[in-house]
Amino acid sequence: MHIDASARGVLPSWLLAPILAVSSWVAIAPYILTDVGDLDRAAIGPIPAAVVFVCALADWWWWIHRGKPWHDWTVIVMLLPAIGAAVWITVGATLLELPLTRPELLGTSIGPGIALIGLLTTTISFHGRHHPDE
Repeated sequence: MHIDASARGVLPSWLLAPILAVSSWVAIAPYILTDVGDLDRAAIGPIPAAVVFVCALADWWWWIHRGKPWHDWTVIVMLLPAIGAAVWITVGATLLELPLTRPELLGTSIGPGIALIGLLTTTISFHGRHHPDE
């Protein structure tokens, strides 16, 4: 593992705010946009959103704490549960066969879920980069 103290490595920092914002939206959207039961709301909203939020924040903090290393398996693995949760956000309401309209599905699960998958995988790709000298 090559650690470059002068590396700016800002991409994960730039992506953290949108990840936290979208996961916060996912946590509250089922309560705003739908009228499904409380257990269903928790299963498609706050629970997977909390996994994404906590994993992304812990990943970013650990990456900064370790000196922004190149190709760091620890921070890559830390985001895998968040990606799993983002996939669940995307498909969970459909798999649970919740009675949601198309706009409700797009606003609570499909749209935010796809956004989170993209943001998280982009963050992982940055963490997985190799130093040019290697």
